[in-house]
Amino acid sequence: MAEDNDPTKKFLDATEKYQERLHKLWKVVFKKVSAHLKNMVSFTRLVANVAKEIAAIIGKSVVDRVINAAQTVEGLITNIPVLLRTALLLGRRIIAKIKKAADPNEVIPTLKKLFTRYVRMIKQVFAFITNLIQQLDILGTVFGVIGTFQSVLRALFSWITDVTGAKDGAVKAQRMLRKIWKEMKREVKEAELLRKQVMKLKAKPA
Repeated sequence: MAEDNDPTKKFLDATEKYQERLHKLWKVVFKKVSAHLKNMVSFTRLVANVAKEIAAIIGKSVVDRVINAAQTVEGLITNIPVLLRTALLLGRRIIAKIKKAADPNEVIPTLKKLFTRYVRMIKQVFAFITNLIQQLDILGTVFGVIGTFQSVLRALFSWITDVTGAKDGAVKAQRMLRKIWKEMKREVKEAELLRKQVMKLKAKPA
């Protein structure tokens, strides 16, 4: 068990704090984000199926932006929860290693490796969230363009009116993600600082 004067204690406390954040992201935030983006995913798949026909009306560049951004979003909302689960497993391993160590000096070499990997995963989650927000920005813009052509497109594709639901869902998801992004920005900087500190730890002779 790590004591207050144990050099590994701060990394135990930090990992436990980050675990709470990652667990919330996995079990709460991304379940809601995925639900909000359900209509967007369905809508953009329909757009992709008739890309040429729609491109003839609103332009190929607009349709390409919808398809590319939507594919990236689908990939991110699939991969982020996977990365979160992996990070949580690693976090549990770090916590167990520190708590079970009879002598904190014995765990320092392993802690350096595991904590570095853990911080790298946290930074990757943050980067993925940043990218997801950016892609939703793109979709919001092109959904607006589609909306201006809605009356023309509706004559060919009745489902084009679903653009409203797709856009609303994207806005709700983005609102949640922006809040999380602001909260995580400080934690990512802190985690990187801790990574540098853990690498400076030296095991003292028994």
